[in-house]
Amino acid sequence: MEVKFKPAPLLSGTIPYYYQIVGLLRRKIEEGELPPGLKLPNELELAKLFGISRVPVRRAFSLLEADGLLVRQRGRGTFVADDPPAPDYSVLSGIIEDYISTGIKGTLHLLSMDEIPAPRAVAEFFGFDEGETVSLIRRIRSVDGIPYSYIMNYLPLATAAVIPIKELNELNMVIIFEKRLGISLRKILQAIEAKSADSEIASLLSVDIASPVMYVETFIRSNMGVPAGFSRTFYRGDCYKYLVELSSRK
Repeated sequence: MEVKFKPAPLLSGTIPYYYQIVGLLRRKIEEGELPPGLKLPNELELAKLFGISRVPVRRAFSLLEADGLLVRQRGRGTFVADDPPAPDYSVLSGIIEDYISTGIKGTLHLLSMDEIPAPRAVAEFFGFDEGETVSLIRRIRSVDGIPYSYIMNYLPLATAAVIPIKELNELNMVIIFEKRLGISLRKILQAIEAKSADSEIASLLSVDIASPVMYVETFIRSNMGVPAGFSRTFYRGDCYKYLVELSSRK
């Protein structure tokens, strides 16, 4: 089945179009919006959707293919790779109580709360069948009136159903688990990576396209080892890529 692709508008200026397309497609593939095996529009169709010539699209496809994210088949088209390469991580450690007490201040704003088919990474973490319905909560955190982070929380439907909207506009998910839902946490894993903002993320965070952003995937388990929550967060600024393991003192 061919994807119903609705690209974010590209920004004119000094950032090459192919670079913007690479960043946008890479993120949508990694987040599962463009799932493995899915056929993309061809170069000409995608160029028309973006309102540009075919050349930048062809170059973007070539770079993503070289990175193992796309597969091009003669006579058939361009597909999202079935098994994209896995990243390597270094490991740091800490405790959950420190994570809660040193959390970023500021204000949270709920953008949307939807039920979606679980992307591959989300389904694997929760032990769901790929495509099983989960809740996706999108929020923006602002500090001193300036967007600081864009947060996407993926939760089982039953968990999301008991969280008051008011708390989604006030509390980070770790505090909601421990204080609101009474879920004692045992381990938090975070995969952290420096990325460049594509047009959509740049708009949400009020930064220039291709600005450095820190991308964080967070995996939260209860003290019984049960998956509790999965999130993807984009922060303004950049950092090195590493994995953080946070354990409770209990």
